[in-house]
Amino acid sequence: MDTFCARSILLIVLFILAWTPLAYGGMDPYAFLVMQGATVLALVLWMVRLWVQRPFRLLWPPMCWAVLAFLLYALPRCRLVPVEYAGRQELIQVLLYGTLFLVVLNNLNRKNSATWVIVTLIAVGFVTAMFAIYQFASGYPMIWGFKRIFPQYVGRGSGTFIDPDHLACFLGMTVSLALSFTVISRFSATIKVLLAYSAVTMLVGIVVTLSRGGILATVTGLVLFCGLLLAQRDFWKSALVMLCVLAGLGMFALSQFESVQKRFNEVVKNDKVSDGRQYYWAAAWQLTKRDPIWGVGPGHFDVEFPALRAWEVQSRPEFVHNEYLNMLCEWGAVGISIVSAGCILLLWGIYQVWQTFRKPSNELGSRFSDRSAFVVGGTIGIVILMLHSIVEFNMHIAGVAVTAITLVALLAAQTRFATEQYWKNPGRIGKILLTVAAAAAVGFLSMQGLHKGTEEYWLGRARAARNQPEQVIAFATKALEAEPMDWEASYKMGDYLWSLSLLDRSDYLDRAKQAMTWYAKAMQLDPFDAYAPVACGKCLDRIGGSPEESTRYFVKALQNDPHNTYIAMELGRHCIELGELAAARRWMWDGGLKWSSESTDVDVGEIQQLDRLMADPLYTVAADMIRTNKSPLLQQEIAPLLKGPK
Repeated sequence: MDTFCARSILLIVLFILAWTPLAYGGMDPYAFLVMQGATVLALVLWMVRLWVQRPFRLLWPPMCWAVLAFLLYALPRCRLVPVEYAGRQELIQVLLYGTLFLVVLNNLNRKNSATWVIVTLIAVGFVTAMFAIYQFASGYPMIWGFKRIFPQYVGRGSGTFIDPDHLACFLGMTVSLALSFTVISRFSATIKVLLAYSAVTMLVGIVVTLSRGGILATVTGLVLFCGLLLAQRDFWKSALVMLCVLAGLGMFALSQFESVQKRFNEVVKNDKVSDGRQYYWAAAWQLTKRDPIWGVGPGHFDVEFPALRAWEVQSRPEFVHNEYLNMLCEWGAVGISIVSAGCILLLWGIYQVWQTFRKPSNELGSRFSDRSAFVVGGTIGIVILMLHSIVEFNMHIAGVAVTAITLVALLAAQTRFATEQYWKNPGRIGKILLTVAAAAAVGFLSMQGLHKGTEEYWLGRARAARNQPEQVIAFATKALEAEPMDWEASYKMGDYLWSLSLLDRSDYLDRAKQAMTWYAKAMQLDPFDAYAPVACGKCLDRIGGSPEESTRYFVKALQNDPHNTYIAMELGRHCIELGELAAARRWMWDGGLKWSSESTDVDVGEIQQLDRLMADPLYTVAADMIRTNKSPLLQQEIAPLLKGPK
């Protein structure tokens, strides 16, 4: 039974490492749920091993104390937040990755486990790199038969990931493993040739992502790798060859790929740094100063960013695009201190292992070693991840996160070769406590997965029946019963009912009232949102409510998101409803039309909102009069569009 469980856990981990990057980087809800279920299953099998393994020993290197401390910190911190749903989603990820770390650490410590992991990662990296090269060369706009969510990424290789930058980080970690095993491992010459070919393919894959941060982080990591090999007497020739190959690839990429040059030239425009990240970082720093000790709350940069956005940025960043600042902003000094301590303890463990390699009987330069290859390649891969995370949110992408967590766990497990002191016998009481903790994690993750899966199922049914209003409403209601705290689902439900109220039907007033009910619920679940108050104000204007009451909703939206072009133009339209044509002109031009054309960073969702607004006859007439400088706005031309169904 113990052998069966151990082998099953290995297969599950290999499945997770292959599935998550290939399934849109794990960012599709269903893909993430599959990974979540597989991790829970691995944890259940480990619980069985707790009681059938004779004798049971727990591998507990120093880094585990930091992992345990962060888990204990996350349990209350993720619950004590203004938006419950956002905090709970962060807690799910923390528990999931913490569970995966402990499972890999204590179950993948057989002789060939790390080798199987490395082969799987390199194979997945090769496949995604080949796909990215094809996307770049042909302009292929699809991933697994579905159009890319973000059209701006067409022309850049993203492989099976949604964002090319995250593919670059994933390939950076895997290419370091491929190169390390090519040079240092005991694999046969044939396998090493295949590894070298895979490494070159992945390097080209990184180039075609056109990810500036990914390319620079990978180059820095590989230069460090070559410097490390140059210090070893048996590998300095290989290091020189590798440096020459890297230099050749770099020169070829810069000379042949005009798009690579353009990407790096885009950093500076008109002698100024032109990148939306600087606005995200500034907003994150302002939020950090509000509560530097505990942070604003896990997952709350996304919900609180609109209040601090600049006019130049109209996108929804979701994350800070800097993992360190994101951690400081959301988790505070306490959270980032725990993570920093974990990194220091990991490096200390790697140093201990490195010292064993330098002994005369097992010197790195004296012979080839699979273990040495993994420690060197895995460490460089984590360094590349850490460098790239200065400009990206890689650990919030499941495909990158599970790869990094697995490598970190296997690196931490290498300390068992340096000393026996990290093997612990927890005894019967310890096993009972471990079982209770594991069972609690299994119960929580399973319950949350069931709720999320049910919600996604009914939302999918609702999307499929979009032309049948009654069925859509019934399906969406069931989805919200499964996950009642999801404010975005409530907003979408209101949006659908609002679209029905715009049709030339006798029930348009009832639909507008129903829409306002769902918008009000979304406001309650997320008090920082600006779109729900705007929608409530629109509904009141639609049903002929009190102008003062609807104005309060627009003012609330403006307080939550003062520099949003869509909200500014909706406010201008509301001013037309009130007959305040001079104010409408000011909001629609100064706050909307001008900035929507000049903003440097526009989100797809924002574009859809603007497109929907621009299709409205009322907006079209008003905007046309503003653009053509017809002054004053003529009430008689706008009045027929104000009330009643279209």
